[in-house]
Parts: sequence; C-alpha cells; structure tokens
Amino acid sequence: MLALATSLPSPNPPAFAAGQAVSAAIADRGVFEFSLAGKTIGTEVFEIRSSAEKVEAQAEIHLRVERDGKTIDVKTYPHLVLDNKLQPLTYTWKQKGSQSSQLEVDFRSSPVQARYKTVNGQEDRRDFDLAKDVLVLDDNVVHHYQLVVDRYALTAGGKQTLTAFIPQEALPGSLSIEKIGTEAPPVQGSTLNLHHLVITTELAHVSLWVDEHRRLERIVIPEVQFEAVREH
Repeated sequence: MLALATSLPSPNPPAFAAGQAVSAAIADRGVFEFSLAGKTIGTEVFEIRSSAEKVEAQAEIHLRVERDGKTIDVKTYPHLVLDNKLQPLTYTWKQKGSQSSQLEVDFRSSPVQARYKTVNGQEDRRDFDLAKDVLVLDDNVVHHYQLVVDRYALTAGGKQTLTAFIPQEALPGSLSIEKIGTEAPPVQGSTLNLHHLVITTELAHVSLWVDEHRRLERIVIPEVQFEAVREH
C-alpha cells in the first residue's frame, strides 16, 4: 500500500537514545502508498494524536486488488486507543465494500474480549489472555508499525522481544525488533539518511526506515513483495 502524505513535524526527541522515554505529545499524520510486487494497490491516510491520558491512532485505508480475475475494492477504518504508556485500551476495525465486516477488542478487560461481526451478520466472541503491554499490529495497517517504533524507543535499545496481537486474524504471538544501522535508501525520489530497523516474526522479516524524529518513512516485507512509502 502507498500514499499521498501531508506530515506534521514530529515533536518527539531524537531517535533511539538508550532508555529514552516517548513524549506524551506523539503527533503525526500523513499518507502511505502501498504496492504489491511493484504495482500500486492502495493508500492509507492516517493520524496519530495524543493527550496527557491517551494516544489515538486511526486511518482510512483504500485497497484495490485483483483476485480470480475480479477487482476487489474495499475501504477499512482502524481506530486504536492506547494509554500514555502506549498500552492498548480499545481497538475497532470496520471494512466497507463488497465484503463488509467489523471487529471490536476491549483490552481493559481480563481476559481481553474480542467481538467479530462477519459479512453475513454472524457474531463470533472470543477471549484472549494477553499482556497489558501487547502490541496491536493488524493486517494492512501500516501506521501500527509507527507505534511499534515508538514502543521500541522506550527500551534501552539493542534487540528487543515483544508480544503482539493481530486482531483480524485473532492471532497472538511474539516478534523481535532491532536497529541494524543507518543508511540512505531512495524514498520518493530523494535520498534521506534513515535509521534501519528490522522486525522478525516466525513468518516474515519486516524492514522499517525511520527519520531522526522516529517518523516512519518506508516499510518493506520481502516475503510478500509488499512496500509502503510515506508521500511528502
């Protein structure tokens, strides 16, 4: 997925100092453009805003993909609310289009309660035993990786292992994240000096490039030939 972005300057301090705290004033908005095997498939218009008590992250995602000779055109609307320690409180996700569905997850309860509504109106309720600091990293939601970067900045650096949850797949698991260097990959026709981080799961390696303000600029998942780039 890829996008047209108007980004707010981040008020965050410089990236990845050991033990650095994330400011309560996390603020970002913009657009990512998505591509699959080099072909543009959609955009994500997102905003992350915060107050002293909470952080809210939401987006409108438009995907257009070919499947079995047909064009599938859908819009999805993820909305994640976290506390000021970046621990999730609630998450909702809605899909509109040829296949409409929605889900709601309440992380404030123990166990965590999830409710899924399918395209035919059926409901599926599930409970999950998840840690309070679990990462929400949903399918086809790129700005969630920005929140992973912010969580990583809370640590002392090096390689970190974190628990994660994919709401659309009702799948908990774990991932590791580490910074592997600073480099200048081409992004939107210009060359930026970016920090390169790698997220590793059982199924994939995800490369992230972020600027000196911890702002996500590019993401690549080689196993599925997926790329997202922030537009400027």
